[in-house]
Amino acid sequence: MLRCGQKSIIFLINNGGYTIEVEIHDRPYHVIKNWNYTGLVEAIHNKGKCWTAKVCCEEELIKAIETATGAKKDCLCFIEVIVHKDDTSKELLECGCRVAATNGRPPYPQ
Repeated sequence: MLRCGQKSIIFLINNGGYTIEVEIHDRPYHVIKNWNYTGLVEAIHNKGKCWTAKVCCEEELIKAIETATGAKKDCLCFIEVIVHKDDTSKELLECGCRVAATNGRPPYPQ
């Protein structure tokens, strides 16, 4: 994207894990190491036109979007949005419960 001069805005929604997987089958292997995604982008952008931000609240997100669409509009913008691991919709939780129930039944005879 940098090589081609893309001027996109990328949002990475970081909830620190796999919420749907935990709802389906809660096991310790769903607790993952949280990477420094903005640091990774900074490390690999090789002096291209790139801007990164990490935000933790609505006000920071609004400011980051204003920056990405204003002062940094000529850059590839990467915004990491930190959300709580349990910040999810009721529908996603219901889907996880249905899949978990389906996974819990005995396999069909072959």
